[in-house]
Amino acid sequence: MGQAILHIHTTFSDGLATVDEILDDVESNGQVDVVGFTDHDDVRAYEQALNWVKRHPTSRVRPLWGLELTIWGFKHLLVYCFEEPVPTRSFSKFLSLERAVREIKAARGMIIVPHVDTFWVGVGRHRLARVAHRLGIDGLELLTPFQGSPRSVGNLERWNRTHDLLAVGGSDAHHVEDLYRVIVEYPGAGVADLGRAFRDRTAIARWGWNGPHVALHRQLRQHTKALLFHPAEQIDGWARRRIGAARRRGDGATGRSERRA
Repeated sequence: MGQAILHIHTTFSDGLATVDEILDDVESNGQVDVVGFTDHDDVRAYEQALNWVKRHPTSRVRPLWGLELTIWGFKHLLVYCFEEPVPTRSFSKFLSLERAVREIKAARGMIIVPHVDTFWVGVGRHRLARVAHRLGIDGLELLTPFQGSPRSVGNLERWNRTHDLLAVGGSDAHHVEDLYRVIVEYPGAGVADLGRAFRDRTAIARWGWNGPHVALHRQLRQHTKALLFHPAEQIDGWARRRIGAARRRGDGATGRSERRA
């Protein structure tokens, strides 16, 4: 059986470990075959991970293209693409759920709803029940540390017996120490086999293990990055793109005016 760790954040969003640090740790210490990077609204980790693979040609470890997309209402969707070509940039933030699903499906992505019942970022099981099959949402995170009490897992598992979505899980890791909190097992070994297991619903999530305790100052640093610095960076990037687009539109209008003259 292959093993994957999914829902992994790097320094490209609000994680504290670089792509290289994560893959080095997986290569040295685990039996994991696939690492699913899912930075918030950012996909740069995948290209960097491919560069790591080139430098480690004998490694069994392979990256999976992923993304944690922020949609309207600050809700989150996990997106995974198992086949090339993969998108070279994130989907736009704050799309409606319906539009986000359409764009993701057009890019051959699979959609997993993370931390379903976390009220500020989770889609919620009642809304999910109404729209999942109509829109084509593929699955949910059954096991995730932030929704990990036996009672919560049992309730969600019973709910899903009726709604029949792919039930997987993810570590939602922001530190190297947290990489292996949830393991997804599947027949095979590589990314293509994991994609097949998602489609066939033969991927199974189980609880993994915690690494050493993360020091308080590093926890505070990560929370500060998540709540302040990373959002500020995203707002700055959004503003720059809007200004650039406005300037290009202005240049185009000027060019048309000159041609008419």
